[in-house]
Amino acid sequence: MKVSLRNTDRQLSAFRGIVRFSAILLALGLSNLSAQGTFGHLAYGGGWQTTFLIVNQDPATEANVSLSFYSDIGTALAPPVNGGTPMSVYSFSVPPNGSTSIVLPDNGGSASTEGWASLNVSNSPAVSGQAIFRQNAVGSRPALEAAVPFTSGTPLCLVPFANVTPTHSILVPFDNTNGLHVTAFAFANTTSAAMSVPIEFDDPSGAAITTGTLNLGALFHSSFVSTAKYPATSGKSGVLRITLPAGANLGDLSVLALLADSSSGTLTTLIPITQ
Repeated sequence: MKVSLRNTDRQLSAFRGIVRFSAILLALGLSNLSAQGTFGHLAYGGGWQTTFLIVNQDPATEANVSLSFYSDIGTALAPPVNGGTPMSVYSFSVPPNGSTSIVLPDNGGSASTEGWASLNVSNSPAVSGQAIFRQNAVGSRPALEAAVPFTSGTPLCLVPFANVTPTHSILVPFDNTNGLHVTAFAFANTTSAAMSVPIEFDDPSGAAITTGTLNLGALFHSSFVSTAKYPATSGKSGVLRITLPAGANLGDLSVLALLADSSSGTLTTLIPITQ
């Protein structure tokens, strides 16, 4: 898919291409004890590729790692890992204090494939990293890149006080001002149950601009351009407030946000704030 960010219309088109997917990030709540986190977005084909940069933080033990890939509807996704045979789970090892790169290459065609990935470790080392998705250069337009953070699924509160069920919030800045900026979001439900999540766009004073609900099936992935799905946010900036269901862990919802600037033709990853 050929995409340009030279003006706002092309910018919106670019984000639709980037985020039928998913996006700023936040993490994992899978029941598998070896699951260490998620990458909330991946894209390959149609001019796009994704590179996962995986780091073993243990100075003495090799990490036995696997990446599991999921589609927008939570089914297994089988990309051509490192340009080889398509597979939905890719297993590999990372040496002590070492790192490795896993590439989902641009395999041609006019359409891209999007989804998300879960990282699992079958032994004891702590493993982290990040992903970078890239749109290759087209004509006079340079290549575009943005980071997808790796987010751990460890809940902030392991032992609730008394009988209080913890409620967590995710705050994500957005900027749709001056006809130059537009913000897109992507979300992955990393659990095996459906999730209904209230969201609210607030202006800088804290007043609500508009509200909505994210309805995500088990392991589902969804994305939208904020100005397209919520026109009331056009020309405005502030914070997207995401309120997780009572008792949910922060890692149960993976969140990615991207800011496009049509004047510079750049993409910027926006980092969420957790509460």
